[in-house]
Amino acid sequence: MYISIETAKNLDLDYIFNNLTVYTPYGEAYKKAMKPYNSNEKKRIEQEYERIEVVSELIEGQRYDFVEMRNLFKHIKDLRLTFTRVKEGEILSTTELFEIKFFINILKRIDINLKKLKWEIPEDIRPIQIPHLERLFDPQGTETNTFYIYDEYSKRLGKIRKDLREIENKIQKKRKDLRKKVETDLNVRLRSNGEITVNKDNIDIINKFKDYEFLNYSVETYMNITFKTINTLDIDNLSRELQELKVLEAEEELKVRRTLSEEIKKYHGSIEKNICALGKLDLLVAKGYHAVGFKCVKPKIIDSKGLYILNGRNIKVEQSLRKSDREFTPITVELHRGVTCITGANMGGKTVSLKTIGFLLAMAQYGMFVPAEEMRLSLKEFIFLSVGDMQSTDKGLSTFGGEILKIKEAIKESDKEGLILIDELARGTNPKEGYALSKAIINYLKYKETITVITTHFDGLADEKDIKHLQVRGLSLEDFKTISQKIKEEKQGIEMLHHYMDYRLIEISDIKEVPKDAINISRLMGLDEEILRDAESILK
Repeated sequence: MYISIETAKNLDLDYIFNNLTVYTPYGEAYKKAMKPYNSNEKKRIEQEYERIEVVSELIEGQRYDFVEMRNLFKHIKDLRLTFTRVKEGEILSTTELFEIKFFINILKRIDINLKKLKWEIPEDIRPIQIPHLERLFDPQGTETNTFYIYDEYSKRLGKIRKDLREIENKIQKKRKDLRKKVETDLNVRLRSNGEITVNKDNIDIINKFKDYEFLNYSVETYMNITFKTINTLDIDNLSRELQELKVLEAEEELKVRRTLSEEIKKYHGSIEKNICALGKLDLLVAKGYHAVGFKCVKPKIIDSKGLYILNGRNIKVEQSLRKSDREFTPITVELHRGVTCITGANMGGKTVSLKTIGFLLAMAQYGMFVPAEEMRLSLKEFIFLSVGDMQSTDKGLSTFGGEILKIKEAIKESDKEGLILIDELARGTNPKEGYALSKAIINYLKYKETITVITTHFDGLADEKDIKHLQVRGLSLEDFKTISQKIKEEKQGIEMLHHYMDYRLIEISDIKEVPKDAINISRLMGLDEEILRDAESILK
């Protein structure tokens, strides 16, 4: 299914993905790679729906287990570069080995968590433990997340480290003995690091320290001089031996890291499968939470060409209205190949209805549940939306020219099963030519395979029997009287209209003019009555 960048933007698809919360870098990669399913992928999309359905039910029944799982997801780092280094035979650093150990332990915990779920998890989304690597990273069997080049990896390494500890102990003892000797000889108290600081005014003590064989000048300030014990020959010899052993330790640790890296490489295939499974599982759980959070339902794919939505909601608009204590009016619509016109006054919700249709279809074909009570659809090959000001200054096109250029592209695809949505067709030109062009485009599209939905103010575009005509209910006479009275009594403004405007769509079966709620709304807003009566007279 093809959706242009501009159509995706105008349908607010970014709002869907921003509310699809994944926690692993691998889930994020799969989310960014999401594409709508094509018309020949019925089995694949239905399989995805079934998985979301299972996960959604499990989330509601075993919510704590999913909270625990997602908390584990949060601790997963992106190690793809590290695993590429493994695959290419490079030797990993101690930090990289620690990160892999942590990853392996997380896999184990996720595997244990998944076993709690009443779900026969599909293999491609099922992360599994790698017991050999668990043992490899934990030779002492402590089951901690920390990592160290353990002595168990190499007998020679264990011997070197034992010798290192012995020499370090000898050096420490000799330095302690030296410090005691200095303190006894000079009747002073040294710091634990063998230093002592003297005020520059104490000339005798300074000279005494300078002449003492085991003290040496270290550093001075404008007030003090610091002296420090010097190493004896024994300490120097032991220090050289210590450095030689540290070189041997580093060489042996390198050998161990090489061996560990080679061992990890043997399981590169299993690691890659787990990375893919984690990403897919993370995204699937995100879809499940999205479905539960926004009260979505599973779409049903049908073979007959059409689209049916029962009480569908545009969740972006719905959330925005909720902030001002207003409710979104769900739309119900059934569409088939050919043209459907939606008529109604300004502020009647035509544009929102149009975008909601495209929004829900896009969600469904992206393999997600939809915010509606029911939705049936045949898979489409494209969605096209023309809405708003498409003036293009860089190409020197007017609003009307930009609109026609876009519609021309959509018309080329009209022999395919798709969805064309056009808001206020030909609104950018004079009414007479706009009507003529609109009528001609409708006549051209009404026999095409695609579903076309057009909102309009022009009378007569939906008069023919082969054009489906939907109309926004708008304001009833009773509502008009109520609003008029409240405005007089409470001096409330235009925001009151939203509480009384009926945004539902009704099908018009007989020839009928576009409703004239605009005049009523103008009257409510206090436009001069003489002007309004003249407008009504002109209409007649």
